[in-house]
Amino acid sequence: MRSAVEQALSGISAGQTPFGACVVKDGRLVAGGHNVVWATTDITAHAEVHVIRKACAGLGTVDLSGCTIYSTCEPCPMCFSAIHWANIGRIVYGASIEDAGNAGFDELRISNSTLNDLGKAGIEIVSGVLKDECVRLFELWKQRPDHQAY
Repeated sequence: MRSAVEQALSGISAGQTPFGACVVKDGRLVAGGHNVVWATTDITAHAEVHVIRKACAGLGTVDLSGCTIYSTCEPCPMCFSAIHWANIGRIVYGASIEDAGNAGFDELRISNSTLNDLGKAGIEIVSGVLKDECVRLFELWKQRPDHQAY
């Protein structure tokens, strides 16, 4: 999770929104990155989707079974779906989707637990890891004169 926070800090420094994520398999970092929506003008380039793409390319497969994704914020419904389709079995996150909404992000406030239950996805979800640090990322981002929400 610390690596995901570092990725988010890197993204904030690069003028991106304050979200970071990492994919880990067998205790080894497979991919890390941050949100690159503004850099790529791709609204789907959330941190989680970005690192899933990198992990798939790095491992040469679209099946990320046995992997865990660490995210500084609870994945949005789009990212949760990508995690499900990649067969990632575990999500660990810090700030909640409510925290992101409260920070000004136009989030669909549907929790991962609800999505997991409705879709019968069977993904293990661990919430609130380094939550205070992850919520602080929103504050650091808002201090930048060039910050933009979406």
